Amino acid sequence: MRINRETDYSFRVILALARAGENTRLPTSQIQKDMHIPPSFLHRIIALLGRSQIIRTFPGREGGVQLARPAADITLLDVFEAVEGPIQLSVCFTGENDCPLDTPCPVQKCLRQVQKAIIKELSSVHFDRFKPETDLTLP
Repeated sequence: MRINRETDYSFRVILALARAGENTRLPTSQIQKDMHIPPSFLHRIIALLGRSQIIRTFPGREGGVQLARPAADITLLDVFEAVEGPIQLSVCFTGENDCPLDTPCPVQKCLRQVQKAIIKELSSVHFDRFKPETDLTLP
């Protein structure tokens, strides 16, 4: 299991905006340069984050992007799900494929607990914790 590059770059976009401060608009070119995001990813990421109402976009020469809500209200889970959709460790959780084993099987029970733990942890990390003077390590 690995977070894909697009999601990682999405975290970087929100990090740049959170560090810039509330109601601060940044040009996408600055975010791209400062956060080392390839242009091929940035346009799609901006669209996904905008559709999810995590950021606001402003077209034109004086345009750019800014957070749509305070950094304290945006979690790693919000950004992850904006890019990758809901976390689902197993197809057993979709209800689409019937498992031939007893439902829920022992493995499914364990994976469901792991999934809940991942969701809990990602939803507990808010972007306001990443101020410019703070380091990027988590407790």
